[in-house]
Amino acid sequence: MNGSTTVAGTLYLASLVGIKVFATGGLGGVHRGVEETFDISADLTELARTPVNVISSGVKSILDLPKTLEYFETMGIPVVSYGSDYFPDFYTASSGIKTEFRCDTPEECARMIQGQSLLQLKTGVCFANPVPKDKEANPEAIRGAIK
Repeated sequence: MNGSTTVAGTLYLASLVGIKVFATGGLGGVHRGVEETFDISADLTELARTPVNVISSGVKSILDLPKTLEYFETMGIPVVSYGSDYFPDFYTASSGIKTEFRCDTPEECARMIQGQSLLQLKTGVCFANPVPKDKEANPEAIRGAIK
C-alpha cells in the first residue's frame, strides 16, 4: 500500500523501529499570527520528546522563522546548520538568522548525534541543510508570494 506521514508521525514511527536519522523536505513550525491562533506544528513538539534526528531544508517558508527557532530553543532542540552559519529559508540558502551550531561534515553531524545519545537527551537534533546556491529561488519572489 502507499501512504505518507507528517514529520511528527515519521519521528514517532522511526523511534519505534530504532531509526535514528531521517531526511525530509521541510519541517512544520510556528505559524505566523501564533499570538492569536496558537498554531504550532506537532513536528516541533514531537522532535522535543523523540530522540530521532531530522535533516531538512529548514522549516516551511510560510511559517514564522524567528518564532520557530525560539521554540526550538525553548524546547531544548539543537538546531545545526550544515555548511553555513545561517538557518536556511527552505527555498533559499539563508534566512539571515544565525544558528548557534554549525557542522561542515557528516562526521561532525554524527558526533552531535553521538553526544545527544551519550548524554541521554530526549530530543532530536534539527539539521538544516540549505538548498545549494545555484538551485535556490529568488528570495524576493518567495517573500512576495507568501505575502
